[in-house]
Amino acid sequence: MAMVKPTYGPHIVRMNKTAIPSGILYIDDNDPTYGYDEEPHVTIKYGFVPDLTRGDLGKILGDIKPFAVRLMGLSQFKNERYDVVKFDVECSEQLRLLRERCNGYANEDKYPEYKPHMTLAYVKKDKFPDISKVLDINVPITRFKYSGRDGKSLYINL
Repeated sequence: MAMVKPTYGPHIVRMNKTAIPSGILYIDDNDPTYGYDEEPHVTIKYGFVPDLTRGDLGKILGDIKPFAVRLMGLSQFKNERYDVVKFDVECSEQLRLLRERCNGYANEDKYPEYKPHMTLAYVKKDKFPDISKVLDINVPITRFKYSGRDGKSLYINL
């Protein structure tokens, strides 16, 4: 995951909580990952099998330096049990390169087309207005987070 600069993250989370009322959040008592997304990020790839090693991560990140992602819009996508409110993110050269490098490792990612986005919250079906708002906001990416199947996370600064 391409992580938003730590000093920006709390501002994005606070904005999410202002724009999305807590009463419409989708909550699963057995899975705490729903509700508001508390770690603003852009997913590059998921479902690596087997887990990546530090060496693999070093090859993927390679010469990538801190960069900015451009938030282009606010929208949502529908799921069977819930809807996902998100920022649409421009697919920059850095994101494209990272995705390409990740594709070289075995994974269970079922989405062949890469559509970068930043999840704001999981909400109950049809409770958030069906809007599409145009934005032009640059947000710095300064580190990466890798989450393994064992639940352990590794943060890597760029």
